[in-house]
Amino acid sequence: MSATEIQTEPLVTDDLAPYEGAWVAVRDGRIVASALTPVELRDDPQVQDTDALIPVPRAADATFIL
Repeated sequence: MSATEIQTEPLVTDDLAPYEGAWVAVRDGRIVASALTPVELRDDPQVQDTDALIPVPRAADATFIL
């Protein structure tokens, strides 16, 4: 995606509620792994270099914009 393109599809199609406060690896809109830290997540053998790693904020946290 270039800097001038706008993403219209959600990055994640899975429910993120069970992952609040954690990091998730996303591939093709699906969560493939989760961990408490991005380092721990990257070390997970299920995670590929091309997966997106994103933090999932807790519902009570302030607004989080990616």
